Amino acid sequence: MHLLLATITLRPYVFIFLASFLFISIVTFGLRTTLLFTVITYCVSLACEWSSVHNGFPFGLYHYIEATRGREIWVFGVPFMDSLSFTFLGFASYTVALLLSAPLYRRGADLRLLDTWRIRRAPRVWLMSALFMVMIDWVVDPLSVLGDRWFLGKIFWYDPPGPHFGVPISNYLGWYFVAAITIAVFVVLDAVINRGVERLRGALPAMPSRALLGPALYAGIAIFGITMLFRIGASEIAWASVFIYLPFTALAIHIVTRADCYGDAAAVERHLVDFPGERGLAIWNEHAAPPSASPRRRSA
Repeated sequence: MHLLLATITLRPYVFIFLASFLFISIVTFGLRTTLLFTVITYCVSLACEWSSVHNGFPFGLYHYIEATRGREIWVFGVPFMDSLSFTFLGFASYTVALLLSAPLYRRGADLRLLDTWRIRRAPRVWLMSALFMVMIDWVVDPLSVLGDRWFLGKIFWYDPPGPHFGVPISNYLGWYFVAAITIAVFVVLDAVINRGVERLRGALPAMPSRALLGPALYAGIAIFGITMLFRIGASEIAWASVFIYLPFTALAIHIVTRADCYGDAAAVERHLVDFPGERGLAIWNEHAAPPSASPRRRSA
């Protein structure tokens, strides 16, 4: 317990993102889904980090500096907070992929996803989730390499350093590998465990614009990383990150504001068949037509 409290004190920003992930995931997907995602992602990322430290797969060879051993939790030679970070990074990336893949429903400022189990299992969702997670790492890892210039501290080094601001390309390939594996396993097990459940424990279907909470967490992590890069004087890395995210942000806004991205009554019904616990909401009023009658570009 002493080490846990010390870990939280030493890495408060990690646990702020973790707490945000747990809250958003529980109210959006329910407690069981949140626990499932957390356990799968943490176990896979810990195994891959242990492997990379010892033999260089899949992230490339790197070494942790044990300066904080005894001041924070370490698991099998890996700082606990490091593998734990994959959970909220993966979740945020997954919600962005869902937002850009599923039909949408909007009433006023309330934006909803009309996702189905079929959409959640679609290859484009888990492949995009992995890509969006790598995009986060394009900001996070160059920042982490410079940990001695901010409150992270110097905790590891690549052997040898790579061409992307000191980060090897193998690291980003490894992140894609880990994210693709974890999301693929998660969506299969999630459907097995939760399909047909009338009401997911902990979920709050009535919460307005739940569809934007996960993407907001993703944006918050990216903004935090870019802001820290500017603060420590790594402006070339910060501007490179800005130019990576500008076209992506413009494309995402374009997608969610297009009329043909909003589902019709059939899309609403398909969503309710898979997630019947949301039928009682006012937005699913069967006597009210969806706000957009335009043809849908994306099908369920």
